Amino acid sequence: MDFNLDEAHQYFEGVQYPASKEDLISAAESNNAPDALVERIGALGRAEFSSSEDVIEELQASPQST
Repeated sequence: MDFNLDEAHQYFEGVQYPASKEDLISAAESNNAPDALVERIGALGRAEFSSSEDVIEELQASPQST
């Protein structure tokens, strides 16, 4: 993994919740998130998130690609 989930909140700065995966990906890219994090967001099963904590919880529960 190229990023620390505990530090991932910084990549979602400026996001207005509820937010779609596309909103999160756009914010992450704008905040120079690692490509691995952007890819993981895109692979999440949910379409909408209510907070950055919600996103982190979903990332923690999602399988990691190798």
